[in-house]
Amino acid sequence: MPDRTRFLGSVLAVATTVTLALATAVPAAAAAPSTVDQDVAQLYQDVIDLYNGLPASAVSGVDRLIDSPIPRIGPRFKAAQDPIPGCTEGSLLTYANKLAAQLTPLEGKALDALSALSQLYVQGVASDKSPQVFGTDGQYTSRATATIDRLRGFWDIESWNIQLVAWKGTDLGSQAKMAQTFGLGLAPAKVKGAAALATQVLYEVPALQGGRNPLLTLNAFSAPADSLGGKRVALGDGLLDTVNLLGFDDVSVESVVGHEYGHQVDFAHNNYPPNESSEMGPDAYGGYFVAHAKGFGWNSRLQQEVTYLDSSIGDCFHSHGTPEQRKAAGAWGEKQATSQGNPNRIVPSATMIDKFQQEYPKLMPPATGQSATMAAAQR
Repeated sequence: MPDRTRFLGSVLAVATTVTLALATAVPAAAAAPSTVDQDVAQLYQDVIDLYNGLPASAVSGVDRLIDSPIPRIGPRFKAAQDPIPGCTEGSLLTYANKLAAQLTPLEGKALDALSALSQLYVQGVASDKSPQVFGTDGQYTSRATATIDRLRGFWDIESWNIQLVAWKGTDLGSQAKMAQTFGLGLAPAKVKGAAALATQVLYEVPALQGGRNPLLTLNAFSAPADSLGGKRVALGDGLLDTVNLLGFDDVSVESVVGHEYGHQVDFAHNNYPPNESSEMGPDAYGGYFVAHAKGFGWNSRLQQEVTYLDSSIGDCFHSHGTPEQRKAAGAWGEKQATSQGNPNRIVPSATMIDKFQQEYPKLMPPATGQSATMAAAQR
């Protein structure tokens, strides 16, 4: 599975070099930066230093639902390549990119830093030992907890230690929580000041909406046992709000949690494929779960809605799978549940992985030209 989360150790380091180079080129007569500009620049550097101070394994293996539309800390995987010809990205990605395009450079930089900080908080500090509230107003809490409970009893993997945690942008407003987060890797003498600055920037940049800008948490992720914070699934408020806005509220929580738990199935079997099946596989496992009599046993209408949601997060950069591929993977998983002879039998997770890996090549176009070159490079 490609590691798309070591973004601050390398991408931000590059960004810092570029920023410094640009700074030396500014004419002496240029206007002095505003206090807000200075605050955002300092916070950005604090977050760089935080990530650089983490152990190398801290964020390795963490798999996010979508690649962030924010350019610096969430670049598209393999973004340097051309888009897949004839492909149109999914509706959720289109919406997220539209939101990101409305940000000024200063707002984008502030959101870069705070989004990365909030992801690290929910991965390395937050715990389900305290009550978790899912959705901006807690409206998804009962559905989220019911889904993870059912998943723990569905798949035959060690599940008692898989946490489900809420990813909330409003947590950025707590200096205590941000101090815990900066304490993971920042020099101790800088922690208190950095935490205070994070909450200050959150409120002095209006576009951040005090932590309620959906781009701060427009994602979900699954983390393996050896990553910072251990095994967990994180569910972002911004993602849930956006999925609801796009018309998928009937299936949103169950589908996303089922997909992210599917990564835990892969982690349990050390299955880290270096291609799109790393995301399409969990689509299939999630589809199997929601359609299965021992899962949610959803009818054909809801099953179809799940596949449309799968499609909405498809991309066109040989990263997570195109909309059509994501839709096909989810539909395949649903069919495995609805067509099996004994509706109450649950296929062992290892068997499900093997079955999907056999199916996966049928869902992919022949590798030609640039695709073939990239596939060879990934081997």
